[in-house]
Amino acid sequence: MIFESWLQQLAQLNAFWLFVFFLIENLALIILSVLIGKIFEPENTVLKSKDQKWVLLTLICNTFITLLGFELYHYGILKIDFSESIKLIFFDTLLLILLMDLLMFLFHYLVHHLKWLYPIHKLHHTHVETNVYSLYVLHPIETLGFGVIWLFLITILKFNYLSIITYLILNLSYGIFGHLKTDIFPSFWYQNYFTKWISTTRFHNDHHKNESRNFGFYFTIWDKIFKTII
Repeated sequence: MIFESWLQQLAQLNAFWLFVFFLIENLALIILSVLIGKIFEPENTVLKSKDQKWVLLTLICNTFITLLGFELYHYGILKIDFSESIKLIFFDTLLLILLMDLLMFLFHYLVHHLKWLYPIHKLHHTHVETNVYSLYVLHPIETLGFGVIWLFLITILKFNYLSIITYLILNLSYGIFGHLKTDIFPSFWYQNYFTKWISTTRFHNDHHKNESRNFGFYFTIWDKIFKTII
């Protein structure tokens, strides 16, 4: 497997160069996010001076999480399936998305309702009117919290490598589109029986305007179950 071989080559690097490699990788993802933001809403994609340090800290925290995940894999604690089974890839991807959405919903709900956690999350909600940079304006504790949830899930359950890659692409995409100011989803999305269960730009924007509602990330189902949907 090419991807497995690539991971083995990375294992030849020491911790410092691994950190540098993953730092560049995560920086590239931030740059990609900004470029997409510039395409959809150039005037709104502006990094304020007060947010610069938070974006930088999020970059460092995400790099640390990536490095930790790699080390867990390197030492055989985190196991990855490298098979090419289409059925397995589809099932793993669906399961990964559903479980991550549930765990992040619960974590998101808790940071809003626990008095000792909310001051940390409140930083993110300084962005009432959101843009792509809002995705990275997070307190380091919250960033690491989401990272630990991610590593915990893929460590206790063995997922296919293509499912992990697909999920990471989806997660970044929804992070970007969920924080745009302009709703990119068509009007039929809100009426169709199937698509109405999938989160939209407006769904997360409404959460930034009303913090007691819409805690979900990819789906609206958890908010409907827990009666926290607008």
